[in-house]
Amino acid sequence: WEEYTNHQIVPIQDVQADAANLIPPKKKVLYCPKHKGKKLKIYCETCNELICSNCTIRLHQGHHYDVISDTFPEHKREILDQLEPVKHHLATVDQALHTFDARSREIQDQKAAIQEEIHVRIDQLHQVLEQRRTWLIGQLDQLTQHKVKTLAAQRD
Repeated sequence: WEEYTNHQIVPIQDVQADAANLIPPKKKVLYCPKHKGKKLKIYCETCNELICSNCTIRLHQGHHYDVISDTFPEHKREILDQLEPVKHHLATVDQALHTFDARSREIQDQKAAIQEEIHVRIDQLHQVLEQRRTWLIGQLDQLTQHKVKTLAAQRD
């Protein structure tokens, strides 16, 4: 047991997560939906779609196409070029989202404060109404006693 004294027990999820990071991800192979078992290795420039070798003969005859591995860098560059203008707006969008979230929290905080104020005011009104009820019942009791005494005095 002495050889294990400096070992540390680690949850299995942590080990699995670390192991998953060590294994390189597998490349996803795409297959042609029209020709069973044929890999999509060609890009048809005319139709802007991936095709298999059978598609070049039958469905894309006369089109301009090339092997994906040759056209990929060019298309990647085009996509990155199209993303450049968008990147400049990311900070603005992030700021707008931050402002929106902050305003939303403010509104929720205001709602909570107003609800609390409503509860306080209604409780105060209940208290005033209870005081008024107690006073009115007291007045009624006094008036009733006075009239009963007056009637009793007249009877005597």
